[in-house]
Amino acid sequence: MIGDLQIWTAALIAVAVCGGVVRLAVRRRSAPPATRGPSWRFATLTGLQILGGVFLYLTLFPPSLGTSPGRLVVITRGAQPMLHPSGDVLVALTEAGATPGAIGVPDLGSALRLYPEIGRLRIEGEGLTPRDQIPLDRPAEFIPARAPSGLVDLTLPGPVAPGARFSVVGQIGALKSGAVELLDPAGAVVDRAEVKPGQRFDLSAATRAAGLALFDLRLKDAAGRQVEHIEIPVQARAQQQPRVLVLAGAPSPETKYLRRWAQDAGIALSVEIDVGGGARLGDPPTPLTRAALAGVDLVVVDDRRWETLSPGERAALGAAAQDGLGLLLRPSGALADTTRRQWTALGMATVGDDDARAFRLGGSAPPSALALNRLGMVQTGRDSVPMIRDAAGAALAAWRPRGQGRVGLWIVADSYALALAGHADRYGELWSDLFSTLARPGERRGPRLNGIARPGERAALCPVTRQVRVVGPDGVESRPRLDPATGPAACAAYWPRRPGWHRIVDGDVDAAFYVHPADAAPSLAHSANRQATLDLVEAAGGRGTGVVTSAPGSPWPWAASLLAVLGLLWWLERRSPPDRRAP
Repeated sequence: MIGDLQIWTAALIAVAVCGGVVRLAVRRRSAPPATRGPSWRFATLTGLQILGGVFLYLTLFPPSLGTSPGRLVVITRGAQPMLHPSGDVLVALTEAGATPGAIGVPDLGSALRLYPEIGRLRIEGEGLTPRDQIPLDRPAEFIPARAPSGLVDLTLPGPVAPGARFSVVGQIGALKSGAVELLDPAGAVVDRAEVKPGQRFDLSAATRAAGLALFDLRLKDAAGRQVEHIEIPVQARAQQQPRVLVLAGAPSPETKYLRRWAQDAGIALSVEIDVGGGARLGDPPTPLTRAALAGVDLVVVDDRRWETLSPGERAALGAAAQDGLGLLLRPSGALADTTRRQWTALGMATVGDDDARAFRLGGSAPPSALALNRLGMVQTGRDSVPMIRDAAGAALAAWRPRGQGRVGLWIVADSYALALAGHADRYGELWSDLFSTLARPGERRGPRLNGIARPGERAALCPVTRQVRVVGPDGVESRPRLDPATGPAACAAYWPRRPGWHRIVDGDVDAAFYVHPADAAPSLAHSANRQATLDLVEAAGGRGTGVVTSAPGSPWPWAASLLAVLGLLWWLERRSPPDRRAP
């Protein structure tokens, strides 16, 4: 693309210069001999026109220069004093402070623009901060400072339900030995783990009530001295439970234990059992209309009850699924051909026989040793997503999208046997996975903070589908900037000014995130900068090899020459030739 632009620009300049020379020749030829002036004047004007065109092209496209064999040494925070050859140029970034023999620069981009002729780059110290993590335009090497001894990786917990447990996972750096402790807001140690260099840890605790809380993670050495600490923000908020409607064609142990589990879990579950002859057992009936189903999040229906539904009720279930309702189809035996075709129209096409066969769940014993029964049918849709698998990896449940909702298939015939055998927790896990995957989404999830935020550094809030507002701990409101390059699940960039809890206001969603103090767990920032610098150096071609490369030349000398030529051309054009006619 650049080559074509240069060719077309050169052609246009050549046409303009030729036009100017032709204009001079025509004017000289048409003028009386006494006013034509000396021949050297015409030659000079012609030469200046051509020279001006050349300088204009060189101003627009300055020729590249060969890079010098020296190195551009960039000093970052924590760099150790070193001896450098006389050919090296030393620059120090702002956070490195005053460095003897180094030229201070505000950022890496400025240093690269100041010294484009230097073909190799050397970075020393802890690494580039997020401000300077830009693609490198030349081969580079990185001489890192000593590896940090504190926390080098940390995963903060997301929002949890009141009373639920959360986990804090991380990794220790070069600390010889020590321990990590998790303290609750009252200062009591709730979990502790011994650690060694490079070892990962997993601590957990439980929230007590809804709201915002700050736990404290402390790293101590073998002597019990605190190496560093960081606050762990936890947001506990009530979770909206799904509203479930179970339609059964006959009483069964599955329905009985499903209802018992839902009551213990706090799920609003309504059961309607059709016993034939127009008689029904269970809760008051729910009209199977599109409007009534808008207040339900998930419908579980077996094949026998499906066969008794009217065409209008089946159509209402399909339309409600388009609107976001979750629909779980539960075959209890051999499917009638009509039912199979109708379920295929919903997206649940199946192949295989309807005979029951034994299988074992995956996981640890004793649940894995308990044999359950499943039907032989298999869902065949290309866009189906398995939810639960047995010990052999075969799908026991799968779902596929339908409009804004999801339609699923559950082929286990007697999952209630888990509860009978004393494994009610495993029984609840299976149905909890089914409900949480298929049910209509409850409260809309608001944007969350990616990573750890510090004052003055860019923080990313994802996902953001529209303009949101952020209220700081001082009550000041600001609007993060959307990043269109992040695609449909867009992110917004936010630069916090002070530490503390920040509130995200996004329509009906009110979320929060915590900004840590700038000096919290410095090993985390050191480790992140170190890894980012290593990645940039690798992307730039690794270590410099000393090969002379080319760098873009400066256009300013050519621009100054162009101005001088145009000035001389203007003066000579304005100067009239002497009239040499006899008196």
